[in-house]
Amino acid sequence: MEQLGLAPAVGMSGACTVSGLFSHVGDPFLDDPLPREYVLYLRPTGPLAQKLSDFWQQSKQICGKNKAHNIFPHITLCQFFMCEDSKADALGEALQATVSRWRGKFSVPLPLELYTSSNFIGLFVEEASADVLKKFAADFAAEAASKTEVHVEPHKKQLHVTLAYHFQANHLPTLEKLAQSIDVKLGCDWLAAIFSRDIRFANHETLQVIYPYTPQNDDELELVPGDFIFMSPVEQASTSEGWVYGTSLTTGGSGLLPENYITKADECSTWVFHSSYSILNASSSNALPFGDGILDRRSYEDQGLGEMAPLTIVCPPSQPLRAGSQPGPQKRCLFVCRHGERMDVVFGKYWLSQCFDAKGRYVRTNLNMPQSLPQRSGGFRDYEKDAPITVFGCMQARLVGEALLESNTTIDHIYCSPSLRCVQTAHNILKGLQQENHLKIRVEPGLFEWTKWVAGNTLPAWIPPSELAAANLSVDTTYRPHLGAGAESISSLRELGPEEQGRKDIYNRNNILIVAHASSLEACTCQLQGLSPQNSKDFVQMVRKIPYLGFCSCEELGETGIWQLRDPPILPLTHGPTGGFNWRETLLQD
Repeated sequence: MEQLGLAPAVGMSGACTVSGLFSHVGDPFLDDPLPREYVLYLRPTGPLAQKLSDFWQQSKQICGKNKAHNIFPHITLCQFFMCEDSKADALGEALQATVSRWRGKFSVPLPLELYTSSNFIGLFVEEASADVLKKFAADFAAEAASKTEVHVEPHKKQLHVTLAYHFQANHLPTLEKLAQSIDVKLGCDWLAAIFSRDIRFANHETLQVIYPYTPQNDDELELVPGDFIFMSPVEQASTSEGWVYGTSLTTGGSGLLPENYITKADECSTWVFHSSYSILNASSSNALPFGDGILDRRSYEDQGLGEMAPLTIVCPPSQPLRAGSQPGPQKRCLFVCRHGERMDVVFGKYWLSQCFDAKGRYVRTNLNMPQSLPQRSGGFRDYEKDAPITVFGCMQARLVGEALLESNTTIDHIYCSPSLRCVQTAHNILKGLQQENHLKIRVEPGLFEWTKWVAGNTLPAWIPPSELAAANLSVDTTYRPHLGAGAESISSLRELGPEEQGRKDIYNRNNILIVAHASSLEACTCQLQGLSPQNSKDFVQMVRKIPYLGFCSCEELGETGIWQLRDPPILPLTHGPTGGFNWRETLLQD
């Protein structure tokens, strides 16, 4: 296991599983005895730890992720230092001996003081107590040098718990208010804990796989959900758009992978926990609090989850929240969904020539094409800029509606872009919800996508609501739109048109579902959360990652007027595109 560049946690089995070894068959670092980097942190437990965890979650949901979220709440007692894996046990013994000498010499509770600046918020340890902690860290450094011959550099700067840094300037008042609600005098124990990380990936971005991927070419990397990927910024310059180059934590293999199959993870997600000892409570050792993705072996096995793998940090999976099924007052939620699979994307921009004869009559030429299409007063050529969805697109939408129904999610009103693909998607979601005869779709021209993305920068000739209703689509023909169409910039797109009162009328209702375009998931929630607009490049890159039926959920915190993104009440929907199948070309032999 030392040859893998990975360290066993103290108190855990040192044997590597057979499947773990086989997964590293192609690992180029298999025989490279690279040492790991170790660090000593002081971690809170008890009521204060819960308050810090609440701050972590609330600040992330309201203001988005900042640099502090990469690592759990802690006080740094020493810098990262190198140590051979064979000496990991000795490090734990050094920590245990040091804690035994110093236990009872620390202030209870540890005095902390809130400090804020324009780009940093933290809880600083009062100077006299900080001096005691620094002497403790220096004693550990001496003990570690005696037992392992490693050099440990104690932290010389002011000791503190970082709450937030590298955040947007307009988020400072909100973060300050959240930080001020933390009662630093709450009961708390502190654990001196040793962690380690793989030195090869110290400066890499940590990503987590969310969808499986089977390589199509030799230079691509297989993806398994739950695995972590390390991505070096230096290696991204030569990659194609939509692809990144990364290295798998599980196998050690490297290669190209699709960017929309992974998501950002916390830096500490792949760290190994070795040992911890309470500096205040003599009965507490080798235990870490739940809720931050790290579990000690005893707690893991006591829950009946089996034997904990010696090489793995265990991250409990997040469960989808059930909107409308939780006790307490009803919360206002905004759901935003992208439309289903488009005909012109699946069958190409010349699909009209396949599907309409010389007299303009629709002819179905593929099972994934709808059996019929609505008549258009301007003729079938209007479909060039306003394409319908495929049969699969209808099925996708039905699945989303059925999932919403199963999760007991209540939809009070549904608003929709005037694009036919969005109206058809909304209609099929209502069918899945079994609400097509009760809820009617309110068509809002202001929900149409950025017109810079439309050929000729001109608006399509949309089918009027009366004609959509005549085509058996669940459209409200009495509804009068609030929002004007024709957003010519990203900022105006994000504002959903100039009518401020129109936005308020929409958002001031209970649970709202908006069915529109990929850009709508950000455009309809960014301003609601009080976030600053992204630049056009980042905005476009974000939009490209949103799949058909991409779904997000934004929830108001009580009656505060503050909104936050949260886990949707339904699971994500993934499907793979397939090419057309011609049996003659494939099976017919000459």
